[in-house]
Amino acid sequence: MRIETERLIIRNIEMKDRDDLGEYMLQRVDKMFEGYPDFNEDKIEEEIKYRCESEEFFAVELKDEHKVIGNIYLGVRDFNSKELGYVLNENYHFKGYGSEAAKAVVQWAFSQGVHRVFAECTPLNIYSWKTMEKIGLKREAELRQNVSFHKDEAGNPIYWDTYVYGALSTDNI
Repeated sequence: MRIETERLIIRNIEMKDRDDLGEYMLQRVDKMFEGYPDFNEDKIEEEIKYRCESEEFFAVELKDEHKVIGNIYLGVRDFNSKELGYVLNENYHFKGYGSEAAKAVVQWAFSQGVHRVFAECTPLNIYSWKTMEKIGLKREAELRQNVSFHKDEAGNPIYWDTYVYGALSTDNI
């Protein structure tokens, strides 16, 4: 897959993206909203191989710099649906790259015959759900305490609520 926007190239992840992937993944280790609390330098090689072989992860590359600044996830789900996710290098936040990439990928998915695209995030992750709204996804639900990426001091899971956003191929995205 290859999508070009004004500033970005969205494409399959390649082994040459290793250092860029490691850079933004290592930023996520202690982040509240991520499921990578044990990611470290030793796991970069394993992660880049996994993502290169996956048909669900795509690199977000800056056209001008030829630098991978994050990834888009488009997971295969039942009923001709895809689940959208995105992670960007913190050094490239607040420049509109996330919404530019996410919108392009959603439009591409619909052009490929996908019926529905949805995404989830905690209500606490304001920037993520605002990105979903910016690209035209609609809030469909709030699920109570349905995910856990971290544990408390006693080892018990910390559960979060999530918003569910979605769009249909018939929506004007």
